[in-house]
Amino acid sequence: MKMIMNIKNRLQDYAHLSLTGKGWGMVLLLSLCLTTSCEDWFSTPPESEMVREDFWKKKSDVEGAMGACYRTLADQGVIKRLIVWGEVRSDNVLDSRNREDNIFKILTADITATNEYTRWNQFYTCINQCNTLLANAPNVRDEDPDYSTTELSQHLAEATAIRAFCYFTLVRTFKDVPYVTEPYEDDSRPFMVPQTSGDEILAQELSNLQAVDTQATTLWTENTPYTKGRITQKAIWALEADIALWLNRYQDCIDACDKVLLTTNNPLSLERSSTYFSSVFVKGNSNESIWELQLDQNNINYAVRDFFGDNTTDACLSSYNFSNVGGSADLFLAQRDLRRMNAFVSAGAYYAIKKYIAIRTNQTNVSGRESDFVWGDATCNWIIYRLPDIYLMKAEAMAELGGADQLAEAVRLCGLTYDRANPDLEPGSLIGNYNSQNEVRNLVFDERQREFLFEGKRYFDLLRRMRREGTPTQVLETYLRKRYEEIVSMWSDVRPKLNDVDAVYMPIHRDELRANTLLKQNRFYQTSNDITR
Repeated sequence: MKMIMNIKNRLQDYAHLSLTGKGWGMVLLLSLCLTTSCEDWFSTPPESEMVREDFWKKKSDVEGAMGACYRTLADQGVIKRLIVWGEVRSDNVLDSRNREDNIFKILTADITATNEYTRWNQFYTCINQCNTLLANAPNVRDEDPDYSTTELSQHLAEATAIRAFCYFTLVRTFKDVPYVTEPYEDDSRPFMVPQTSGDEILAQELSNLQAVDTQATTLWTENTPYTKGRITQKAIWALEADIALWLNRYQDCIDACDKVLLTTNNPLSLERSSTYFSSVFVKGNSNESIWELQLDQNNINYAVRDFFGDNTTDACLSSYNFSNVGGSADLFLAQRDLRRMNAFVSAGAYYAIKKYIAIRTNQTNVSGRESDFVWGDATCNWIIYRLPDIYLMKAEAMAELGGADQLAEAVRLCGLTYDRANPDLEPGSLIGNYNSQNEVRNLVFDERQREFLFEGKRYFDLLRRMRREGTPTQVLETYLRKRYEEIVSMWSDVRPKLNDVDAVYMPIHRDELRANTLLKQNRFYQTSNDITR
């Protein structure tokens, strides 16, 4: 018997369910149905109705399902977690005027399994959407003669990449997570799924990406938001490089980066110094962009607005004052570094974050004031990869390989972003100043911090270094200690919490553990045998 469902109301009924919820398959069907008549993949679709048995018949069904994957990924709950998981625990940010309790607890290393930001359900919703498309799209090719083999291959590559990005984010945040590669479309499959080793998951997802990267589209002709907002071949290569770097597979990382740099279709170039911040972070879809989540007036970037602030909302995060450390510890090597002048500014007792949310119109005052900036309209896209990612991932891999030529190339690659941000200096000013492997390694690490301030990458960089060193101790003392001393002034109490290899990951939310009894809490957060039952 066919059942016609009102999508809007039913989505509200099932919105709270996640991987372990029995209604997840229904949520997915509803979200796919919701997209079938929408031509713009990145906007809010209209309310519609759909009969379950009639789905997966036409090319438009696959396109609608593909659009649902992108819209789930661009949801504000997802973008907030990309910021919280990749930025809030790093040495980039402090609390600010509008203190949010869950955020403050993360900032002060007081994280428990009830913190709202330990929920992962939206990422698993997106994963299931991708799994469902991967399972059903090939059948549509047999049903609809207008759906070409090339289009099918492109859609499969997109869904594979989005799923891989979701798992990459989850593994970097929680370490070991449930690994599901088949869809939940009804209640016939078990919802109790144990964790799989994070490294095993990423090795498999990297292999999956390498199997489909040549099938992805190179660019969407005359459609810049699609070329920058949808998965392209270069976006897959960028993700391959990132995963390979996390797994310490340095030559694989370099090879993937070289594919991005040497392939002439979908050309990329660094934005000019004079338009760098406005083109990349406020206008979006810049010449250097590879993949960014698309936001607009119909889908405001509330995550950035709430965390970084705007003209109507006080921020709950502020910047660490990098330029006031003094001496050789100062992150910025030059006072007029554009990243220093444009990404944050003194605002009384705080250093306000300006990247993404404002444009600096007065570049003459080195120290800067809030009045030097004009607000954006909170429609900024969220950038996942851009050309500097490729330069600096390759540089890091080169530094880890450690040969003389490789170290020289790593310094040269760092110079590309450094020179762009320091137009007053002679090009190549970094060359010759870094000779040993450790010096080059630290240069790359610092240049990544300068270039990607507040872009949700820093904590994952710190984690990657901890993994490589086999202990969090050196990273804590060198990078994180000064942040915690400024926030809580209780380093002696905080340090034992953080100096545990499992403490650097997030706990699994209590509700997930209660719903899925096969899950095991991350060891550091276990306080009793029945903490989550």
